[in-house]
Amino acid sequence: MSDKNDIKYTIKSTQARPPPPSSPQGTCKAKAQVLFHYTWEVSGGGWKDGDTKAALRKKMGECGLITKWKFDYYDEPESDGTEWHASGTLPWAIADHCVAWAVEAAGGFPSKC
Repeated sequence: MSDKNDIKYTIKSTQARPPPPSSPQGTCKAKAQVLFHYTWEVSGGGWKDGDTKAALRKKMGECGLITKWKFDYYDEPESDGTEWHASGTLPWAIADHCVAWAVEAAGGFPSKC
């Protein structure tokens, strides 16, 4: 690669990444809270959608108004194949089955959060 000043750049990987999982991996938890909302956490890797963050946020948003949204990629995959962690809250009227639906609809694994 080069820029308009005739300076050439080379991008070199600093670490060898393991091959992606053969199927979507992850964990999912959803819990009703006293203050009329659900907290949820999802970790994953190898999901079908290339932009997992956007896909998961979109599908979770179909369950209700997301608050406290957080999404972090790990520097290196965990031993269970997960590469990121997401969490947030949804309205209490939303059953935990909607979180499970959103996980699978975003390209993840079949889940029963």
